Amino acid sequence: MTHHLNDDADLFYLLREFDVAYRYAPHGGSAAIRAHMRRVRERISRVIKENPKVAFTVPARVPANAHMTRALDNGQQDAAEGFVRATAKMADRFAWQHGYEKLSANLAKRYGYADILGPGGLVRADDIALGFVLFGPGCVYPSHKHDGITESYIVLSGACSQNDIGVFRAPSMIFNAPGTTHTIRTSANEPCLLAYAWTAEPQDMAAHKMKFTRARKPKDGPG
Repeated sequence: MTHHLNDDADLFYLLREFDVAYRYAPHGGSAAIRAHMRRVRERISRVIKENPKVAFTVPARVPANAHMTRALDNGQQDAAEGFVRATAKMADRFAWQHGYEKLSANLAKRYGYADILGPGGLVRADDIALGFVLFGPGCVYPSHKHDGITESYIVLSGACSQNDIGVFRAPSMIFNAPGTTHTIRTSANEPCLLAYAWTAEPQDMAAHKMKFTRARKPKDGPG
């Protein structure tokens, strides 16, 4: 049976939580972050106004989902509790995946993501993607980048670091301009749940391929 976004209360309210987060999260005076937050809100508002069909997707799990209950429990005691509760109501409908053709067995056990809005989401859009990334304890998410895509994460549960610059906890935002190479690490004892937003031109979103960035070996100096 076909139904639209306005008929799907839990999904509608989850998109509203993204809108609220990107409306009130501090931007720290950064014009680039402020502009990204505005684009995310504008595109969410457009999608809600259009009231699109909700796609049927088969729920799927990855090994990291073993940590989801703990991540949700922790998040409901933290600063993003409203967002986390809305996520918990939808969690059984997510189609979790790895996205990469090749990844280590260690990473496969500790990482997964799920789209809710975007080219492959429950609601389809070609210039914005929203979803969640779940990391198990002690995860190292290797260096990667997204050409043509502006990316941000909002920490919902747990703690993580990016490029060894500071530690982020709920409801911190992590911002990556297009082409920014980044590595994410999580604490050894607790999982970490992030909400993410991508904005891009449709052609860049469609052309994106998930792959890790190989570290370049330094050239030998003169002998």
